[in-house]
Amino acid sequence: MWSITFSRLRRALGVLALAVLVLAGCKGKETSTVSGTVKYKGKALTSGEIQFINPEKGVASPGPIDSSGNYTLAGKIEPGTYKVYVQAPPPEQLPPGKVSARPPFDLPPKYQDPRQTPVSKEVKAGANTINIEFE
Repeated sequence: MWSITFSRLRRALGVLALAVLVLAGCKGKETSTVSGTVKYKGKALTSGEIQFINPEKGVASPGPIDSSGNYTLAGKIEPGTYKVYVQAPPPEQLPPGKVSARPPFDLPPKYQDPRQTPVSKEVKAGANTINIEFE
């Protein structure tokens, strides 16, 4: 009789331990949303795409820059430290002799390269407003 009770107790403890492990793993990763403004020398950047890249985790998230200098990263990202750079807008396809109405993209190359950018930002869990000022 004792062996039956011990066997049931052992089985119940095993099921309980498994349930605790499963529930602990269900929490998932924390995520963040990021938005803000992008400026160069105090003036809003009005085109391009902001990029947040975390080389250690191998993850990146882009966000288009609107005509007012605002951006919102696409989707959610994990909290952490991210290098920040800007990709220039793609060139316009214009007929011969036509001049672009788009203002020139004058951001220095170091801010357009993930390996050279000196700008890093900390992303925390939840909603983040991160304003970027390139100098």
